[in-house]
Amino acid sequence: MENQNNYFASNLKFLRQKYQMEQIDLANKLGRKSSSSVSEWERGKYTPKAGVLNDISRIFNVSLSELMTKDLSDTSSPRTDNPADDIDKIIDHAMFFDGKPLTDDDRRALRGIISGYMNSKGD
Repeated sequence: MENQNNYFASNLKFLRQKYQMEQIDLANKLGRKSSSSVSEWERGKYTPKAGVLNDISRIFNVSLSELMTKDLSDTSSPRTDNPADDIDKIIDHAMFFDGKPLTDDDRRALRGIISGYMNSKGD
């Protein structure tokens, strides 16, 4: 089983190949002129910033949580359709924000803010 910290790199490569994209194709969709960043991400050398991660998850129609914490090449693991599960996983795995460590109180506050926002939308 692959270390959770390496899921992003392998998932990115898996999804890119599944969608029959070259590294430069993905780079261009992300507004980049070369494929070097994509190559470094796939090798696990770097992880992109949060905004780019969101863009990648949208391009491949997966949640950010799945992109970061699941082996997407393992088709035996079902995808979650509950956004609250995804948000909880993201918050639970968040270690830093703006370079500062998140405390348990910070995580509880984030859950409350997100929950309040989602409830106010009243879909």
